This record gives sequence, C-alpha cells and structure tokens, in this order.
Amino acid sequence: MTKLLRVLLVEDSDDDAQLLVLELRRNRYDVVFERVETRAAMQEALARRRWDIIFCDYSMPQFNALEALATLQESKLDIPLVVVSGTIQEENAVAVLKAGAQDFMVKGRLTRLIPAVEREMQDVQTRRLHREVEAERENLTANLEVVSAELEQFLYAAFHDLRAPLVTIKGSVGLLTEDLQANRQDRIQQDLNRIAGAADKMDELLSGLLQLAKVGRVIHPPEDVSLLRLTEETVEKLEPRLRAKHIAVTISPDLPLVYGDPLQLGQVLEQLIDNAANNMGGQRNPLIEIGVRKPGIQAAIFVKDNGRGIDPRYHNRIFNLFEKLDPTLAGPGIGLALAKRIVELHGGKIWVESEGEGKGSTFLFTIPGRQTSVKKG
Repeated sequence: MTKLLRVLLVEDSDDDAQLLVLELRRNRYDVVFERVETRAAMQEALARRRWDIIFCDYSMPQFNALEALATLQESKLDIPLVVVSGTIQEENAVAVLKAGAQDFMVKGRLTRLIPAVEREMQDVQTRRLHREVEAERENLTANLEVVSAELEQFLYAAFHDLRAPLVTIKGSVGLLTEDLQANRQDRIQQDLNRIAGAADKMDELLSGLLQLAKVGRVIHPPEDVSLLRLTEETVEKLEPRLRAKHIAVTISPDLPLVYGDPLQLGQVLEQLIDNAANNMGGQRNPLIEIGVRKPGIQAAIFVKDNGRGIDPRYHNRIFNLFEKLDPTLAGPGIGLALAKRIVELHGGKIWVESEGEGKGSTFLFTIPGRQTSVKKG
C-alpha cells in the first residue's frame, strides 16, 4: 500500500531531484513534488500548499540551505527540512543542524533516506499532537479560571441573597416570642406573615438557582423552532400578568425559524418579556414589541419596551446573578442571568441597548443556524 508524501525540493538540478523522487517511489511512497531553486519560489510554494517534508541542496547559485531554513522559519510552518548535498564539510553540516535542519545526507548515498523520512513523519505527528494537547490544556485552564471566578461570584451572591430571608425569619421569631409572651394578638399574625414571606422568598431563590444549575445539563434534543409560534405561546402564558399591568404586546410576523431547545428558548423569551413588564415604571401606555433585526441565519431577536430604561453603565452588570438595579422590584434577580446562560449554550449572544433613564430598553439575542449545535454544559 502506497503512502502519500508531499515533497518540496529546493534543488537546482532536475536530475538530482528525479533521483531522489525515484528512490522514494521505489519504497512505496506516492510522491507529489515540486522543485524550486530561489527564495521567492520557495516562499510561494510554502504559501500555496501543504508539504510533508523539504529536501534541500546545501548550495545553489541563487540560494543555499541556511537561507532556505531561514525562509521556512519565517513561514512558521512545522515542516522537517533535510539537507541533501553532493559534498558537505563537517562544519557546514553542524551549521545547518544548528540552524534547524533535521538531518543531512550525501547525494548518491541515500541509504538513510527512507528511515529519515519515516522518522521525521513520526516526529511531526508527535509535535502536532503535543501542540493540540497543549492548546487543549491552555483552553481548559482558561475555562477553569472563568468557572472559578463565576463560582466565587455565585457563592458570594447566593450567600448574600439567601442570608437576607434567614435574618428576617430569625428576627421575626424573636418578635413572635415577645408578642406571644405579651399576648399581643394584633401583632402575632404580622410576625407569622413576615416569617412566611421570608420563607417564600428563600424558596423562590432556591428554585431559581436550581433552574439555573439545570441549564445545559438537562437538555432536550435541538430541533427547528418557530420563534413566532413560541413567542405567541409565551405571551399567552404571561397574559394574566400583562393584562393586570395593562401592557400591550406586538409580535412581528417575521420572527424566524431557529435551531435549538424549544423549552429553553421559551424560557429566554419568558424572562425577557417578564423583565420588560417589571420595568415599565410609571409608563401610562406600556408597550412591549417583539421582533427581529437583520433577518437571516444570525438574526437578532429583540424584546423592546418603553419603560424606565437602563443607564449605559449597567448594561453588562444586569446579566449578573442576583443583580437588581431596583431592589424594590419583584423576583430574585436570576432571570436575565438564566437567559444569558441559555443563549450562550446555544452558541449565541445577548445584550441590551438603552439610552438611559426613561428611554426604554431593547434586549437582543442571537441564535446561530442549524450548523451550530447546542452545547452541553
């Protein structure tokens, strides 16, 4: 069985080049080769196609092995170069090896040619595998640093927000004890209500954290999803809340077909619509518009409101876990972090546009086309 070998010959003698190619073919190599004899020609050949090995004469009228090595190094390609020369002095052989040549041999005595080729092909493969492993290690290290930072932020936020209901419960228990001892019936129910409210708040926080933790781990097979139908279903689901706040919703019929997990994409829409509804402020004619910008594979879906708006300083911050610019608003502050997590697991991105207070907000996200599969966390 023949093995393909792409050979670049830096040689001014066509006869010598043909002898070397013949030797390779006699040893069952399917040789594809090109002969060059100048620096410019070598640069062009290196840029034009991939080579497995380079054989180079030591000295030619317009070029030499040391210059060829320099040209190869400038290209930053990992291709073994073997010097093949009619005659070569010992000091010259040492010089080319120090300059980066993998081996040298004398023309007419090519007994070491095939072992040299096999060795260099194996060494190249080993170096490539090493680079891949090193690149993967660096990637894993970088990801670990990101995860570590996210975990630190998560733990800090979780401790801070989960501690607040506990403080309320503990304080209310103390008050309840005093009111029971004093038989203050008018206050006992208030104490119990505060305890129940704090417990509900903690349950809401824990449920949100569990939902966030599941994203990327419990995932349905991706499929073609009609965002128009999914948006209509989501708005219908939120209808009681929207109607209670007298919020009108418009949905563009141009919403595209995307590829992903319909349940998770529905969560993204629900969180963004709910966020818009919660941030209307004192708007007398609240309106939420859902549409698409730049139709196509990388379409940007938007959820736009005419509510209170967001100061540009906080455009990135609002996607952090437990981040609430207005602490009086309902909800644990997990929704936008959840939406960001889902969008990024689908290979997309999410961002917000707002000119500031009173100017309304537009949240946008992208979901790549079918060629990008949903990643598992």
